[in-house]
Amino acid sequence: MNRRQFLLLATAGSFGAALGVSELMKFAAQPAPVSAKPTPTWLYSASDNPAGGHFLSKLDLSSGTVQSLPVGVRGHGVLPMSDGRVLMFGRRPAFACEVVNFDDASNLTLNAINGRHFAGHGCLSGRGDVLFTTENDYNGKRGVLGIRDSKSLQPVGEYTTYGLDPHDVQLLPDGKTLVVANGGIETHPDFGRRKLNLDTMQPSLVYLDSETGKKLDEYRLPDHQLSIRHLIVTPDGDVGVALQYEGDLYRKQPASLVAWQHAGGDLRLLAVDNPTVAQFNGYMADLAYDPQQRIAAVTSPRGNHVTFWDTDAGAFLAAIPLTEPSGLAFIPAQGFVVSGANGDLHRCQVTKHSTNATLLHKFTDTLWDNHLTIA
Repeated sequence: MNRRQFLLLATAGSFGAALGVSELMKFAAQPAPVSAKPTPTWLYSASDNPAGGHFLSKLDLSSGTVQSLPVGVRGHGVLPMSDGRVLMFGRRPAFACEVVNFDDASNLTLNAINGRHFAGHGCLSGRGDVLFTTENDYNGKRGVLGIRDSKSLQPVGEYTTYGLDPHDVQLLPDGKTLVVANGGIETHPDFGRRKLNLDTMQPSLVYLDSETGKKLDEYRLPDHQLSIRHLIVTPDGDVGVALQYEGDLYRKQPASLVAWQHAGGDLRLLAVDNPTVAQFNGYMADLAYDPQQRIAAVTSPRGNHVTFWDTDAGAFLAAIPLTEPSGLAFIPAQGFVVSGANGDLHRCQVTKHSTNATLLHKFTDTLWDNHLTIA
């Protein structure tokens, strides 16, 4: 049985056992409420202002209203918690994260344990009671997932990630399996963000059992200098990967900067020609996914493009030039929303035959960081 079959059976089995056939039929027969008002679409992102202040921002997309609360660290990834608080991960290397409550405009600091620093991302367990955080055991030269109680935020343990430089981690639809992006780069706080092993780096995509930490699978790409950085997991259990090239761009362009793994299949680079990939300056950031059209979007802030990829064909579709596009979110019936490091917010409507970008809002005092999170 491959991983796709397992995910589908596990999902169907648990859902059916919980409701039963008669309850399922009753649930399906219930009409949608005709008077229901549309739920506001909230987007969260770390941000800065032109003076260099750091914030966590909450955006009402329909009105363009932004609520920004000051924080003590420059942020990166954002994770809405099950109790309404929002966790903002510090930008690597970070010894602290911020937990923000927008209801009372309060925040508290989450400190890394001794000998670790946070690496920018994290996720919740299937039940929401456990928080996993990507971390660097910098003296031990190994990547770890910190394990914390999601309410108290107290550490309760850690798992090895079976690689260096874990950056992103996501939970698969089975609610049990974690996928970790090991970037493969050795760093140490004594050297800031200096990369210490570019000639020997070994990025990997690793799957772990969230309850035991057991390694289930590991995948690598042919080019060991393609650092595996950011992830997206689709409802079908596919995994998309945004890559950053650590080789010499003056001598060679990478074969691609986006990889895709259909559930149960191999990790493969998505096809793109050399002149096109050269436009992206060796760097991809955030990802979003349209599950109906099976189109992935990936931002290239250093290349000043947002890119689109056909995941069925395994190939590049198109790119739209935008100034330093950073975060991405997909909203059904609306399209992709793209934030820019210059404060712009665009909507991109994309099919496999056409692309269109529209400026939604322009903020002069809110400079968006690399990720958008929808909640």
